[in-house]
Amino acid sequence: MKGAVDIIIHTLHVGQSLRVATLTINGKAPARELLEKLRKDDSTKWRQLVARIGHVANNPDCRNQEIFKSLPIGIFEFKRHGIRLYAFFDTLSGIDQQLILCTNGGKKNTPRQQQRDIQKAQGIKQRYFAAKRDKTASFTLIDRP
Repeated sequence: MKGAVDIIIHTLHVGQSLRVATLTINGKAPARELLEKLRKDDSTKWRQLVARIGHVANNPDCRNQEIFKSLPIGIFEFKRHGIRLYAFFDTLSGIDQQLILCTNGGKKNTPRQQQRDIQKAQGIKQRYFAAKRDKTASFTLIDRP
């Protein structure tokens, strides 16, 4: 990889089975920014999305496609009417729970915009796993929601 990579995993919710967190790579935190903006702009949608995150964290076998949908490329989306928050699964040394790492998201606009958001999530996922293989990458877990 080119240059050192700094990764911050910021816990959103710790459930009975899963930990859900946002992912920051070299200071860029699109999922966290989306959630903060949504909290300011539409607290009802924000609360509903956070409730869905909690539901999935407490129910690892969640198969409700209206809440948490699996996409064919190993990306998942937390869904709330008009909002998508993209994520993927991983494990991290020292954490006894599987992680769901939120990458980015957006409004459910056109299919073209959704595809761009999904491709961005895939790129973030690839960069994250490349950093995990890189001995110079630093990982920080912020354990408070």
